[in-house]
Amino acid sequence: MRIAVISDTHGVLKESLIQQLKTCDYILHAGDIGTPECYQALRNLKIPLYAIRGNCDRGEWCRNLPDTLAAPIGGRIFYLIHKKSQLPYPLPEADFIVSGHTHAYSLSQRGHITYLNPGSAGRSRNGAPLSMAVVSLDAVSAESRAPISSSPVSVEQIYLSQP
Repeated sequence: MRIAVISDTHGVLKESLIQQLKTCDYILHAGDIGTPECYQALRNLKIPLYAIRGNCDRGEWCRNLPDTLAAPIGGRIFYLIHKKSQLPYPLPEADFIVSGHTHAYSLSQRGHITYLNPGSAGRSRNGAPLSMAVVSLDAVSAESRAPISSSPVSVEQIYLSQP
C-alpha cells in the first residue's frame, strides 16, 4: 500500500505531483492547501484523501476541514497537524505524526512514533526543493506497533523539483 504525504501546496499542483499522487492508494495533506480549486483537484483524483487546514487556509471553502485528524490506514494511525509545535498532548496511539508548515522535509523516529514532514509540494522556501513523501506499508494488525526499522514500512522522499 502506498500513501502519498504532502503539505504546503499553497494552491499549486504541479504535474509531477499529480503523476506521483496517481500511483498511490491514499493521500494525506498536512495543511496549507491554499485554494478551493486545489482542494477540489485533489478530490477529483478519486483517491481517498485525508486533509487538514493549515495556517494559510482561510475562507468558506475550508471551513469544514479539521485542524487535526487521526487517519487509520493499513492498521496504522497517521495523526495530521500543520505545525508540529502545536501538538496538543502526547499521542501514544499514533504511529505517525505528519506535519507541514516549515516547507522542509524531515523524518525522525521516537519510540514507536515516526515524525514526518514531507516538505513543500507547491511553493519553495529558502531555495529548498519541492518534495513529498510516499509511505509504503503492508497492512498490519493494530496490535503490531513495531518501530519503523523492524516493521514492513518504508518512507521515501520524492523530489518534485531539483534539489
